[in-house]
Amino acid sequence: MKREICFMLSLKLLTPNSQVRWEGLAERVVSVADEENDAWGVETLPGFDDADQVRSQWSALPTSKPPQLIVLHASKSADKTGLNLRDIRSLYPLVPVIIATKSNRADLDDIMALPADDFHDFDSGHAMLHQRMRRCMAREVQPSRNLTAALKLAEDEADVWRTLFHNAGAGMLTGRSHQFLRAKAKILAANNTKSSEELVPLIRQCLHAIQWELNNEKAYTLLQLQHPVVLSSEFVDRIVPLDAKTTAAEFNELGMVKDSILGEFSIEANGTSTHLSIEFNTPSNLTDVILVTLQDITERVTFEQRLREHVDLLEARVIERTHAISIVNNKLEEESQQRKRLAEQVRKNLVHITGGVISAKRILDVALPGKAEMASIFPNSILVERPRDIMGGDFLFTAEKNQRRTLALIDSTGHGIPGAMVSLMGSTLINRAFVALPQPDPSSILQHFHRDFGERMKVNPGHLHMYGFDAGIITIDDKAGVLEFAGARGDLFLVRNGETQIFRGTRGSIEIQEHSMRHAGEVAFAQHIVPFEPGDQFYMATDGVRDQFGGELNRKLGRKRLADILADKSALQRNEREKAIQQTLLIWKGANAKVDDATLVGIEI
Repeated sequence: MKREICFMLSLKLLTPNSQVRWEGLAERVVSVADEENDAWGVETLPGFDDADQVRSQWSALPTSKPPQLIVLHASKSADKTGLNLRDIRSLYPLVPVIIATKSNRADLDDIMALPADDFHDFDSGHAMLHQRMRRCMAREVQPSRNLTAALKLAEDEADVWRTLFHNAGAGMLTGRSHQFLRAKAKILAANNTKSSEELVPLIRQCLHAIQWELNNEKAYTLLQLQHPVVLSSEFVDRIVPLDAKTTAAEFNELGMVKDSILGEFSIEANGTSTHLSIEFNTPSNLTDVILVTLQDITERVTFEQRLREHVDLLEARVIERTHAISIVNNKLEEESQQRKRLAEQVRKNLVHITGGVISAKRILDVALPGKAEMASIFPNSILVERPRDIMGGDFLFTAEKNQRRTLALIDSTGHGIPGAMVSLMGSTLINRAFVALPQPDPSSILQHFHRDFGERMKVNPGHLHMYGFDAGIITIDDKAGVLEFAGARGDLFLVRNGETQIFRGTRGSIEIQEHSMRHAGEVAFAQHIVPFEPGDQFYMATDGVRDQFGGELNRKLGRKRLADILADKSALQRNEREKAIQQTLLIWKGANAKVDDATLVGIEI
């Protein structure tokens, strides 16, 4: 493997007056000095300040082929030399490296322990160095097995961090911090007495000094970038710190007192303004790196602005009233007392309303069957209920007649207090239907319920009624060994031997429409007769369960997933099964808002 260019990193073996015969290598040698005042004495050798400058200007060299040899001058500590060697190895893993140092240094053992290909003592002379260079350049270097494994591990780790970087929920930028830290130390430290307006361009000047490298998609959107930041830093000219003095003070401490700072900025794009919370981080364990994290806080800032405007408006009104009171002094006490009475009345009204809702909830719990009533007729039963508000529109009905047990789960239109009021009416109607039928079965109960509901709603025929019910009813005939089911947009789930079967109810609801007003008695609800076996589990659920959004893709739960959950938990004991189903449904919901009252009821034969 032949390479045409030899790097000389920080090589200070030659003085300005020294002359060395390189035998045709001079035009292939690059000098890199790690100190600003260090000079290379051979005019034919191109010079650079550091390895980063060599890498950034590589395309400007006479050839773009990789180097054949790297000579590293250990002018600093063993730790610093080790870091430089690590960076060189990462860039050119197949290129041999010679470390040049002095033999009388205190940390020579640490230097000699570094994984270089050869070492050179300054006192050995130029001829020895030239010989070592020729010998190393003649070798064919192969990567060691450990180096290959390390490179593969580094590549895998880089892939992980690249994925995290691009999929982060926040905008992220990376860049080189060296020039930024130097610029902000010179620019901001000397201008700490300037006004906020004068500090803004200085802060932008500091940000322009960052050598930007990477940005993820979130940053592309938040900053309204036209090009990646590595190509253009024009976005800096659109950034305005909300508190320029605080930001300048924080910048002064970054990299010295603090490793990270947080500030708030606005950025203009396409005539709109976006507010961002930006964190600048210069990790102490990394060299010449700055990480920038962006979060959109436009909603928060807008809310705070509106709140301030509202407060200002209130303050203006207070000043106006105070001025009026100062003119009409005799009304001061009266208005003060009036405000106190108004505040007390508002407090009392709030307490009264809250107390009323709590009392209504207690009355509703007494008026409608609950878990205890269901357990008295169906001992092996479970109930999972989660109303959207304090009160809800889902309710149960349980009864027993002619040695047949009946259980109904009914979902009233609406939720909260309106839903609770509709559920009270529905409870009355289904009780009336059950009592009126000599041999009640689910289909007959629903038909009677629907007919009575229609008659009740005819009281105000000219008024649009938005009330209705979805329902599922089962009747168990233990003597016959069968379960009867009928539903109005309600489903029945049978879990047997770890598998779930779904019985769909009639697709229509119990509701008032012109058609149902004329033909209320003609509505038929299909009835399913299901022979049961010991251990069978039957479940009914309102649409608030299956319509709940959640999961990784934020989709509705649906019948299929609910059926899988019921089958998965069927082997657990009743109490454990109830808790497991409830926990699974809560995990599915996650942080999403409840879409409706959600109730699930189940019995085991």
